[in-house]
Amino acid sequence: MEKQPLLIEDHIRKNKRETVVICMFMVILLFSFIFVIGLLFGAPPILTMMIGLPIALFYIFITYSFSVQSVISAAGARLANPQIREEKLLIYKVEEMALAAGLPTPKVYVQESHHINAFATGHKPDDAIICATSGALQKLNTEQLEGVIGHEMSHIRNRDILVMTVTVGVVGAIALIAEIALRMLFFGGAGRGNKRDSSGGIIIIIAIIFIVLAPIFSRLTYLAISRKREYLADADGAYLTRNPEGLAQALEQIREDFPDDPKGSKTVAPLYISNPFKRALRDSVWSTHPPLDERIRRLRTM
Repeated sequence: MEKQPLLIEDHIRKNKRETVVICMFMVILLFSFIFVIGLLFGAPPILTMMIGLPIALFYIFITYSFSVQSVISAAGARLANPQIREEKLLIYKVEEMALAAGLPTPKVYVQESHHINAFATGHKPDDAIICATSGALQKLNTEQLEGVIGHEMSHIRNRDILVMTVTVGVVGAIALIAEIALRMLFFGGAGRGNKRDSSGGIIIIIAIIFIVLAPIFSRLTYLAISRKREYLADADGAYLTRNPEGLAQALEQIREDFPDDPKGSKTVAPLYISNPFKRALRDSVWSTHPPLDERIRRLRTM
């Protein structure tokens, strides 16, 4: 039987490999999508790339540039107050986990909510933010809070915010380009030179189907990446704290404390350690987070 640290590292390596594969699929999907748009309108692939890629990159840049402030604003979070005992403990735990991860200490925020939750955001480790709800500070013990902070610190260390922000940008870019293409089809038609050719007609039909389905596939890919990054943050957080049981107990507390009437913005929901707007009872392709029971089970096998 393998030693515990090796087993945790195995979890980390496995989730990183799976994330790379899914990200590669997302890139291939974006390039294929732009190529099909050009095929549909009879444009040379190079010209299509010259037009489509700048649109996609601009959309990703806008998403990336405004992500941090929009998240903090949507959450209604404020800077942690070191004069309040629970918030001082939170600041101390963030500093401790940053030291363990070899990262600059993130800014610490608190969101007023009696439910247990936390999230991390930031473009890079130097401007990262960790936010916990007031309910988490009041209801979790020290080991459980440390597990939660270790999980969020792992998101920062693994550049998950960057990965997810860029992925959201790609999803949005594909949806935007698909909308433009469908409107152009509706108003102007496509492949005029190929309309009398039966094989050209089949290609156009296939291209239209691809344009309609590509935004759905890109969304599903984004959700798959999100779930894999949660598993990775659980394993990496357990590695930082050397105490998988602390995070497992915290997730149990979150499961029991699941809000019937969640407050806040759904914009922040995918960033939370557990999505307060959707209880994942089983592994679903439409979920941003894996089921809590499965996450707890995996932590207890480490």
